Amino acid sequence: MKKKYAFRCFLAAWMMCAFTALMGCAANTDSASSDQAGSQSAAQQSGSNVADLNDGVTKIALLISGDLGDMSFWDSAASGMKQFATDHPDVVVDIIEMGSSDATKYESTLNQTANADYDLIIVGSPDMREPLQRCSTKSKYADRRFILFDTEIKDDAAASYPSVHSIMFSQNEGGYLAGLLAAKLSAKAGAENTAFIGGTKNDIINDFAYGFMQGVQASNEADGTTIRAYNSYIGDFTNSPKGSRLASDFYESGVEVLFAAASQAGLGCIDSAKANGRLIIGVDSDQYAYYQQSDPEKAACIVTSVLKRVDLALYDCCERFMAGTLTYGDLDVLGIADGMIGLVENENYTTIVPQQIRDDITDAARQIAAGELSVASGLKRYTAQDTLNALFDKLDPTK
Repeated sequence: MKKKYAFRCFLAAWMMCAFTALMGCAANTDSASSDQAGSQSAAQQSGSNVADLNDGVTKIALLISGDLGDMSFWDSAASGMKQFATDHPDVVVDIIEMGSSDATKYESTLNQTANADYDLIIVGSPDMREPLQRCSTKSKYADRRFILFDTEIKDDAAASYPSVHSIMFSQNEGGYLAGLLAAKLSAKAGAENTAFIGGTKNDIINDFAYGFMQGVQASNEADGTTIRAYNSYIGDFTNSPKGSRLASDFYESGVEVLFAAASQAGLGCIDSAKANGRLIIGVDSDQYAYYQQSDPEKAACIVTSVLKRVDLALYDCCERFMAGTLTYGDLDVLGIADGMIGLVENENYTTIVPQQIRDDITDAARQIAAGELSVASGLKRYTAQDTLNALFDKLDPTK
């Protein structure tokens, strides 16, 4: 089900800040490591005994099943929780970075955290679905509450897990806007092709990609152009050198602007954009803001980013948890209409993108929010892989 948030004032303020709160994430990895060590120590001390929650202190844990410093998805999640901790000094918020090198430790870390005295445990990504399915249904954790973001605890079966609140995002809508923009900018530059680069070919990345391809197709139909779109996958979310090589291949073939949705591996694509003097659309966070001070030349290549407001969604869920209004055994699906998906409209965007194209993007976003324009989802529960492949192949210049 889709819920409208009464959280608009806070959202508007953060959007105006263009994600500046995230700027400190990468610099605070030492703090995150300290949080992790302290949290794991508490869990290990409890052993097989589950800690009592009746201590008068509210404790929340965010488990990162990946690496901080990606300047996109995980940093967004961490930023939201750091902001919540700042605004609620009476609440203990621990961020536990589990890394991406050994997924086998995710479940044991989750169980250790559940053994400790955390009232609310937050995990994200499809990697945590099955571990959380097993953990949340154990009777000894009956008084724990969980949030799972970027996926549903089980497809169309959230009600079977009455202690879990699931959050999904309509990243296909953001991908659509990116596809419109990439196609229109490519046509303006006289380029024949654009490109999409994903991390792994999973459900979430397919959703970005399918939306992107629909946006390219819609731009062609509206403008009478024939822009094609390459698509490629790095194979993971950490291999930045491979991301750089893939992006360079596309740029060297004549691509002027591409969209990368690949977390830390996508940072290599940004490196390539700088090296080749081309444009790139970032993902999840305002990646222009990350580089604006440290590397202005690199920042100038990031025409915009597809925002996926994990930070705001987690902040709001924690607010509702504290107020006793967060619901469980259900699913929130958040998109453009909820202010949780969109393109960054910063000074680089307004400088690079002509007014008419900006107007077209704004109108498309308005239509999506109003329900006048429907963007098909690339999630496998809604669209068969063969259907995705058919569109990819139709637009692929090599086919």
